Amino acid sequence: MAKKKTVAPVEQLDGLAKQSERLKQLRKTLGYSTASAFSNFLELGYTTYHPFEKGQPLSREAAFRIVRKIPGITLDWLYFGKPDGLPLELARRLGVFGKTTTD
Repeated sequence: MAKKKTVAPVEQLDGLAKQSERLKQLRKTLGYSTASAFSNFLELGYTTYHPFEKGQPLSREAAFRIVRKIPGITLDWLYFGKPDGLPLELARRLGVFGKTTTD
């Protein structure tokens, strides 16, 4: 019997697109012009990190690595765009000060 192909809901695809944009925004805010340089800083292989900026779901391991390497970044912001727990200065640098989002 053939497997049925699963299609992601539009809301999930929209959320992944926003997640990849947040990763790019974070990388650029921290001064890394390329995903390769940022993946080196994170001590993640480029082939591991790059797909996250292209819309693949952020793995738990990669998210934990980002949170450990970048003071103030939260899982809520990485996964859902919620700026509530970000330090004020970091939120300003990321351009999310005063925003509330739901993915």
